[in-house]
Amino acid sequence: MDLRSKGKALEYAVKMLEIPQKFRMDKLLQEGKVTSDTIHRLTSILVRFHRLTPTNGKIKNFGRSEFMKRKVEENFATLSRFASINQKFEKSLDLFIHSKRSLFLQRIRNEKVRDIHGDLYLKNVFIIPENRFYLYDRIEFNDSLRYADVAEDVAHLAMDLDFHRRTDLRKLLISEYILQGKDTSLEDIVYFLMCYKACLRVKVSLFRAKGLEKTTTNSDEDKKEIDRAEEEARRHLQLAESYLELL
Repeated sequence: MDLRSKGKALEYAVKMLEIPQKFRMDKLLQEGKVTSDTIHRLTSILVRFHRLTPTNGKIKNFGRSEFMKRKVEENFATLSRFASINQKFEKSLDLFIHSKRSLFLQRIRNEKVRDIHGDLYLKNVFIIPENRFYLYDRIEFNDSLRYADVAEDVAHLAMDLDFHRRTDLRKLLISEYILQGKDTSLEDIVYFLMCYKACLRVKVSLFRAKGLEKTTTNSDEDKKEIDRAEEEARRHLQLAESYLELL
């Protein structure tokens, strides 16, 4: 067949290039290649993204306190299938939601509830030479995760910096977002959301561990992977507990 000939296309093929995993932000952090300047630049991109991403009446409804309460309850209901978790986490988050209803409404009025990234943590950020940033793997399949307060993106990334033991960069990220985004009420909600995100990561890690247990071949590598997932869950729960003191 002569590919230069004219005709009707029956199907299209897309050629994709994978960004090398060495440029993933968590790997760069481990190599000492993430600096304060990196956080400044990333924050600038995130602020600009949040300003440009849409919002409307439907999207704003996802920022209401009762919807946030439902998200918290659903997370702990699923989490309870994998482990017995101290009820203080869910109770503390519920208490915050109940006592801060006016804050949730204020965030809606200030148009902080938008079509966000939804899964923004270090593994989903790529930084390639010449300081080009890619915020990868944005949520598309779940409105309740995609339509949310912009503070959820900040909180997930901040919590993951804590998880990687870079509290200094976490503090810088939050302060820079408040400054660049002129988001004066961010600090009132971000630690609540960091606690919530840490509890979400507990669920994800335990889910992965349980899945591995079902499919394992009992090899040493499989057992190590299960141990890693369970350790991640423990560390995220410790982080969640540390945030309770900041609510």
